[in-house]
Amino acid sequence: MIFISKNIKYLLQKEGLGKDAFGKLFGLNRGTIGSYIEGKSNPKIETIQKIANRYNLLIDDVVNRDLANQDLTLKPKTSLNDFSHEEIIKYLYTEDEELSKNPLLWMYLKMKFMDERIKQEESKVKDLEEHIKTLQLESQNKKS
Repeated sequence: MIFISKNIKYLLQKEGLGKDAFGKLFGLNRGTIGSYIEGKSNPKIETIQKIANRYNLLIDDVVNRDLANQDLTLKPKTSLNDFSHEEIIKYLYTEDEELSKNPLLWMYLKMKFMDERIKQEESKVKDLEEHIKTLQLESQNKKS
């Protein structure tokens, strides 16, 4: 029996993450994670590898083992890259007294994170636009 969807749901709950936060750890969106959990689709092998690496598991464990029935100890987070942006912001806001008392500093920090996301999205859009232009030129050249 394949346990991918059950294990993804279990890992989400074990770490206390929503679909958005879990998806961001692996470069996926909420809908994709939802379709994995519901069993409507299965992740690519690269995604399974990323999940296995994050939780210090074998690919075989993620696919063929019911993690909910195991004594699973999550790999400790040792670097900043192990945390999602949401986790970092939440931690800073709840644990840093100066930040939680200073709404302007808090807003600035959130805007910096948002700005980085916007830049990444703008870069993706530019790449797509360039690709479309290339395809259009190729199409025009074939017609000529």
